Amino acid sequence: MTDIKNQLSFSRKEQFALIGLLFLMLLLISINLIPDIFRKTPAFSKHQLQEIVALHQQEFEALGDAKANENFNVANPDRSVIEQKLNPFPFNPNNLAEESWKKLGLTTHQIRNIKNYESKGGKFFRKEDLKKIYTISETEYAILEPFIRIPSAGNQRIARASQSPDQAAAVEETVKPKEAKPKIMVVELNGADSLQLIQLPKVGPWFAHRILKYREILGGFVDKKQLREVYGMDEDRYSSFSEYVEVDTASLKPLQINFAEFQAVVRHPYFSYPLTKAVFNHRDRKGMLQSFDQLLELAPASDSLSPFLKYYVKF
Repeated sequence: MTDIKNQLSFSRKEQFALIGLLFLMLLLISINLIPDIFRKTPAFSKHQLQEIVALHQQEFEALGDAKANENFNVANPDRSVIEQKLNPFPFNPNNLAEESWKKLGLTTHQIRNIKNYESKGGKFFRKEDLKKIYTISETEYAILEPFIRIPSAGNQRIARASQSPDQAAAVEETVKPKEAKPKIMVVELNGADSLQLIQLPKVGPWFAHRILKYREILGGFVDKKQLREVYGMDEDRYSSFSEYVEVDTASLKPLQINFAEFQAVVRHPYFSYPLTKAVFNHRDRKGMLQSFDQLLELAPASDSLSPFLKYYVKF
């Protein structure tokens, strides 16, 4: 009996260790039984997190739209952004209504400065006078300048020496100077920039961008009729400016069909994926293509080949 008692007895250190172990077990049991005391309250509820995610999603989408409209001209991105903001049309800046300035794309601050200038007796006698409005930048002025129409002083003067004041007033009321019809310059499509294109009838900054983008992936135009293939181009818009464009094919960049990369070929508007795949299968198995007729034989029956395709391949 004494031996059993000795075996079940604990030294002081063992007793302290046992007590500590029991205390730790009780602490762990308490944590499991009362989890809310030790659980960290989330900073946001599920509903709040959903609202935050939705808000940031809208911001990302807005940022994506802004990026899509930017940079019509890689060499001058600032100008391209301003071209997107402005919507120029022929206008006389003298006493132009605020609503018309807004339609041009000017900000409320810019319009306020223009109206302050007019209220102090300021007038626009020449196109360059619009530069006096300090909030209108050089780039904005350069875009608006081709559309400014200020009647010449000679057209506005009527000889009043032989007229009575009443007659002069009547003439001033009824006779208006005729604006000269702006002369539209012919634009060469393969060398034109966005500024030249937007001067064509019904070609604003966005269509100028699309034309330049299509010219890039096409490798240049061989016929102005290809403008009908530009995304969003309708017959009415095309007819309004087609007589003012011409094509010089000297700078055309055809595809080296036997050496071009797959991505370069399939990216071309006149090469479908099946046709591109057929070309590369032929190159891998039988060697280089020798003629355009051989290329036509590879085209799937479902493909509707462009009549301009022959200008864009080189063997």
